Amino acid sequence: MNSDVGIARDTPLNINHKQAMTNASIQLNWDAQTKAFVNHRFNRPCEARIPGNSSQNFRSLLNCTARSGLRQFLLLLALMCIAAAVRAQELPRALLITGNGNIPNQLDNYPPWTHDFHNDVVIQILDQIVEIDTTTDMKDLNAENLRKYDLVISNSMFLTPDEKQLNALWAFVADGKSYLTLHSGILSCLNWDKYETFIGGFFVGGPSTEPQTLRVYTSNYEFWGFPLRFRSMEQHPVSRTLEDFDTKDELYYFQPTKKEIDVIARSENHPVMWSHQVGKGRVMCLTLGHDEAAKKAAGYQELLKNGVRWLTGYPLIYSDKWPPVSDRKKVYHDFVKLDALSDNPGVSALAEGDATFLLLRQNDRRNLDLVLGPQRGMATFGLRLLAKKGRESKRTVTMQVVPDGEGNIARYYGNTIAATTAENLSPLFDPRNMIDGDTLSRWSSKKCDEAFVLLDLEKKYNVSKIKILWEASYAKKYEILSSTDNKNWKSIYSNQHGRGGMEEMPVKTTARYLKVMLQEKPPGKRGFSIYELEVYR
Repeated sequence: MNSDVGIARDTPLNINHKQAMTNASIQLNWDAQTKAFVNHRFNRPCEARIPGNSSQNFRSLLNCTARSGLRQFLLLLALMCIAAAVRAQELPRALLITGNGNIPNQLDNYPPWTHDFHNDVVIQILDQIVEIDTTTDMKDLNAENLRKYDLVISNSMFLTPDEKQLNALWAFVADGKSYLTLHSGILSCLNWDKYETFIGGFFVGGPSTEPQTLRVYTSNYEFWGFPLRFRSMEQHPVSRTLEDFDTKDELYYFQPTKKEIDVIARSENHPVMWSHQVGKGRVMCLTLGHDEAAKKAAGYQELLKNGVRWLTGYPLIYSDKWPPVSDRKKVYHDFVKLDALSDNPGVSALAEGDATFLLLRQNDRRNLDLVLGPQRGMATFGLRLLAKKGRESKRTVTMQVVPDGEGNIARYYGNTIAATTAENLSPLFDPRNMIDGDTLSRWSSKKCDEAFVLLDLEKKYNVSKIKILWEASYAKKYEILSSTDNKNWKSIYSNQHGRGGMEEMPVKTTARYLKVMLQEKPPGKRGFSIYELEVYR
């Protein structure tokens, strides 16, 4: 909390931030740019106005046709169709309620806190996702007015709507719409007897500024990936859109009281973003975003944008770790799998990239094949998912295209790895963590005295060096074998005095398959665990 002055609650304000600007830009686009293009292209005037009154447009088009012929008519008809398509992709509408209940007069039985809400930053973050109207007037919480909106956002503090207004808000969500609180917005509606049921729990206290830098986790492996009766192992869709991140922010303490609550993100073992169902609708809370700097952090913005997308029916594009792509193949089929990219049914995927590096083309399975160009290095491509009502989500992906054999070949896209059964079935201990380039993720075996790791490099390579980065459960004794056919094996390295940490093994072999036989563990360890397995030519 701070002493910044918020918006006074007795100064009603209701602003549509885009309507006038949008109408003006449409008029400018079609009345000036399109008309100028047509006049220039055909060297004659045409008075068709798009997208004005349809009957007037049609008569204008007929007049234009008489003067310019069928060709001009078809061009304008195509432009008109494009205009209709653009207009059909209308953004969802959100009502942002803001203000501080302690201004201008201190509320009884409330702390003397005020807050700056940075509504302009929030609106900028959500640009092109929702069209936002802002109000400080709680009278706007009525059934007739709320009918215009898909989402209500509370970026406020200590607002106390009356019973009729609160009932309208409940009905709005229960009938299938959504409600989102931002940071101190969780502290509004505390006068409501349904507050705990509506929000999903209660505010315990805060804020805390220790530690100054928070690690925000979007995975739900609080219990090291072991299943919990009260907690689903399945990640929330918003959680899957970004990786864990660090941010400088303040922490609110919130206690969930509903079993059905979905924790989207957490920090210091406290939820900082969650959602749950209320009737047919959804309530979501994001307690990060204390000040302008915190709101401008990339992780916060991704949580906010994808949270709003999920609440308003956009398809979500899940994040992924894109490994280096070797030019050992010209074409990689099903490089982008639609079912791994999003759970939204009925979506279609499009991609745009630099053709000198790569092309992505859709195949008959609706997945995207990767076709490499002549260039090597860091490449970017854009992914777009299209869903109903013209809702579209975008993500820019950066990946490395490398000459075959360069760098750590174990990481190449297309390689596969298997190992002795992990501690549990969660991704936390998956064998693929050994070749993901992340020195914090790992594979961990079940309780055992011996284990194995099997790496398939997709083709034969001349291998000269292997590295293993061990977790504390390293192998005191292990042997490395190689094969070209996964049938006939030869030993290429043996260590009877393993010490853990990073171990580098010089070898000389031609192999497609590499097998690490883990033969003895240190005293007191349950099994074996490896952070990274690296292979070099």
